[in-house]
Parts: sequence; C-alpha cells; structure tokens
Amino acid sequence: MADFIEAEPLRRDPTYAVTILRTPLRPAVRLPQGWFHNVQGPVFGQIKVQPIDSDLTAHGAGEPIGARILIFGRVTDSDGRPVRNSLIEIWQANSAGGYIDSLDVSGFPLDPNFRGAGRCLTDDDGNYSFLSIKPGAYPAFYAPGYQAWRAAHVHFSIFGPGFESRLVTQMYFEGDPLLAQDRFVVGIPDARGRDALVAKLDAARSISNSFGPPRLVATPDGAGTLVQPPKRSDPGALRANPSALAYRFDIVLRGRGATPFEDKA
Repeated sequence: MADFIEAEPLRRDPTYAVTILRTPLRPAVRLPQGWFHNVQGPVFGQIKVQPIDSDLTAHGAGEPIGARILIFGRVTDSDGRPVRNSLIEIWQANSAGGYIDSLDVSGFPLDPNFRGAGRCLTDDDGNYSFLSIKPGAYPAFYAPGYQAWRAAHVHFSIFGPGFESRLVTQMYFEGDPLLAQDRFVVGIPDARGRDALVAKLDAARSISNSFGPPRLVATPDGAGTLVQPPKRSDPGALRANPSALAYRFDIVLRGRGATPFEDKA
C-alpha cells in the first residue's frame, strides 16, 4: 500500500494554482447507502456507447488539423486480470492546445472538426482504443513566479462496476521534452509512477500511408506563385489519409504497479 500512495500525484501543490482551487477545504462527507454513488454502472445516460464514439476525428464536416494518433491499451487489476466492460472517457486539447470549454481562457484557436472528447467500453480482454489528434502543449496556470508549460496530454476517466468506482488520470507521450516541467508529472515522487503515465510509441501498430485524397486548392511554389494541384490518376487515392502514430497506454487499477490517479470519485 505504501508504494501505491507514493505514486499518487500531489492533491494540493502550492506552486500549481489549479490544485489549490480544486482541493476541498473540509473533510469528505460519506453519503449514506441509497444515494447516487450506490447505483450500479457504468452509467451511460440516455445515449448508449457507439463504435464511432471512440473516433475523435469523425465528428466534423472534414478532417481535423493535426497529427493523427491511435491510443490503445489494456485495463487490468493488480493481478493482471482484464477489467471487462469498463467505460473509458477521454478529453483533450486540440493540436493548437485549445479546449472546447468555457473555462479555457488561452485564446488558442478551436478546430470546428474536432470536439476533443470520446468514449468506449473495454472488451472481454480489457482492451480499448481511440483514434484522435495529438494534443498541443499549452502554458500552465501556475502560481506567480512559476512559469512553465503543460506537456501534451490526454485526460482519462475510467468507470468500474459502479459509479462510485470512477478513476481519473492523464496520459503523456514518450520523448516529450516538456515532461520535465509539467507539474502533474513532477509532482509524483515515485519514478515508476511517472513512467506509468507515459504512453510508449508502438511502431508495429502505427499506420503509414503516403497516399491520401488529392488537394483541391492551389498552393504556392518557392517563388510564391500559386500552382494548381496536379491531376491525380493513381487508383490509391483515398477519402482521407489513414496514417496514425500508435501509442500504448496500459492502465492498472490498483496494487504495487497501479497507474497514478489524480482523483477517485
């Protein structure tokens, strides 16, 4: 249990203003049996989970801007057993670092073809996957005197057999130089815990295709002259280029190898 606690991020960090604002000032109140937290779940609401919900690139009139990524992994318990039928929800910034959120005051541009959220259910082996766009980094809202950026990340919410078993964490990307200054990451004192939040690039699972749909607009050449796109006759022309870098992010719910979580409902 000690190893698990040491891997947890700091709930209240005096150098990270967001944690101060969201940390309760009074002890938690345990609600009696029969309240909403005793409802069996996962709770999907009126709209059931659909296969398209896990594709964050498929909800606009066109392709979202940014590098496509495939996020996949497995959810297991402390003994490596798969956690089946678990609801996973993700949300993230777009490729410019902007969130579709009324509380986002960054002013970074929004992408009309990217809504920044998705969900799916784990299968019988605990597997999940999402297709998305790699999120952009953005300046962090830290305390005065602490200027830094948040590394590119994806927020995860994992529901177990009931609503009360919700866990929240964040996923980062292997090789990101901003990891060293991200307060959520460096606030975890355990090196194993920090590494558990970093998704690893999987070259074998990545999708690579050099051919996609023809461009329809003129583009400038080296002299600045607009040149009409060449006519394409290749049979491999696609509606969209399916290329995507794959990142594996496994989630362990408890035990000595547990993934660090920032909140437990």
